[in-house]
Amino acid sequence: MDHQDKSHIENIEKKEIYSEEEKKFILDRLNRERLERQRFEQPSRSQRSTYTEEEKNRILQELNDKRIRDEHRKEMKRIRFLNKKVYIFGNKNYFKLKDMEREYFLEVDTCEKFTNRPSIVPLYYRTFGEMKKRDVLLKIEPNSDKIFISKDAIRVYFKPFALEDAYTPRQ
Repeated sequence: MDHQDKSHIENIEKKEIYSEEEKKFILDRLNRERLERQRFEQPSRSQRSTYTEEEKNRILQELNDKRIRDEHRKEMKRIRFLNKKVYIFGNKNYFKLKDMEREYFLEVDTCEKFTNRPSIVPLYYRTFGEMKKRDVLLKIEPNSDKIFISKDAIRVYFKPFALEDAYTPRQ
C-alpha cells in the first residue's frame, strides 16, 4: 500500500456519506482482503481431505459407539415407562412410585423430559381428595430403569425408585 492509498483511506474514514467512487474503492479493498484470507485458509482445508484406513476405522468405530449409546438410552427410556400403571386424578395422568414412605405420583407429561442431569420436579401426593405437590431433585441414569430422587436439594442423596407396574391378568 503506497502513501497515496493511505492518505485516501484516512480521508474516507472521516466521512459519513461516500461518493460512488469511494464506495467502489472500499468494496474493492474489502474484496481483495477477503480473497487473500480465503487463499490462506484454502490449503489448510484441502490438506485434510484424505484419511488413512486406521483413521477411517477409528471414526467409524466412534460413530458406531455413539449410535449404540443413543439406541441403548432410547431403549432404557422405553422400558422405564413401558407397562406402568397410569392413575387419573382430575384431568391429569400420573405414574405411582413404588417403595416410598407414602404414595407419591409423577405427572406423565413431565416424565418425557427427564435427563441424566438433576432437575427439580414436582412429586404429587393425595390428602383428603386433593393433590398436593412437593418439589424434589430428580434424574435418570442411562443404564438403569429406575428413577433417582433426592428429597433435599441441598444435601443431595439420590435413591432409586421404580414406577408401579400395570397389573397383568394371570392365566
